[in-house]
Amino acid sequence: MRDHVLYTSYKGVVLAKEEGQNIASQLGPHKAALLQNHGLLTVGHTIEEAVFWFVSLEKCCHAQLLADAAAAGRGGETQKIAEEDAVFTSKTVGTHMAGWFSAKPLFDVIHKETGGDYLE
Repeated sequence: MRDHVLYTSYKGVVLAKEEGQNIASQLGPHKAALLQNHGLLTVGHTIEEAVFWFVSLEKCCHAQLLADAAAAGRGGETQKIAEEDAVFTSKTVGTHMAGWFSAKPLFDVIHKETGGDYLE
């Protein structure tokens, strides 16, 4: 499953309604967009899910950059996983419920550390 898109038309801070609509249109049914030369944007059915996709995608991007740099330093390339393995993984841990469930411990820690003050 391909659940992210590359948005190449990003021009900076989204102040115009039109730019937001363009990003939303490009995002479509996907859960994440990589805004070229800027950063990440994620969505979900819940705040927890959207936060988990963002944290996970940021960690994956970081790991990929490190792996690519290490491989290039040796004159090689990283090894990609098979498409069927990627699809299986997505179906297993890429569901809306999995995103929400995976973020729940993070939100529990935030709640405990702030005494719930973040809710105000």
